[in-house]
Amino acid sequence: MANFNTHLGVAAVGSGMLATLCLQVGLVDAKDAILLASMGVVGGILPDIDLHYSYPSRILFSLLGIVAAFLWVFAAENDLPIIYLWGAGLGVYLIVRYPIWSVFQKLTVHRGAIHSIGVAILFAFATAAISYHFFARPAFISWLIAFFIFSGFILHLLLDEMYSVDFMGHRLKKSFGTALKLIDYKDKTSSAVIILAIVGLWFVTPDTRAFIDTITSPETYRVISERLL
Repeated sequence: MANFNTHLGVAAVGSGMLATLCLQVGLVDAKDAILLASMGVVGGILPDIDLHYSYPSRILFSLLGIVAAFLWVFAAENDLPIIYLWGAGLGVYLIVRYPIWSVFQKLTVHRGAIHSIGVAILFAFATAAISYHFFARPAFISWLIAFFIFSGFILHLLLDEMYSVDFMGHRLKKSFGTALKLIDYKDKTSSAVIILAIVGLWFVTPDTRAFIDTITSPETYRVISERLL
């Protein structure tokens, strides 16, 4: 499979190019373009959170801990002492970073249920819902952020499959087919939980009409064609 630096580099280049396109055709402003590129990079290393005791896993759970801590602090009552908010936020971060990370490591297998298109959809739905409900971003922007997470995730799976092909020896390695799959048919329990989570999250995601209308509009691609050349 591709190593961490490869996944990081390809995700950065791919998401950066796509974010630049969104900026230049007027879909987002500069601040949102930077956010989109960052989310594409996060999506590009997200599948490796199941790689036991790896840098991607620790980095991602650190980021998740920070996000969870800020969400708790921002959602707390304003009349609480600042010291209390800081302490509670630190506690939330430590719980996500260590106990939850440790349990996750024990319950997951690398290239198992996490390495699937189903989980890419799950993270996309979760991202759209969090962006819309917790950070009050417009529905269109929330889905655009979710799309970058999804795209980075899928790019990671495609890279892993490409590295499973020995082009010089004209053969497929044993790892071929373990990364890019709809769901993990071997782990039916995990796959069932993922499917149920996708269905549940769908009901709390923002309206998709603005996003779908934009990406299916001929006018969007006319502007892209003009700006591209």
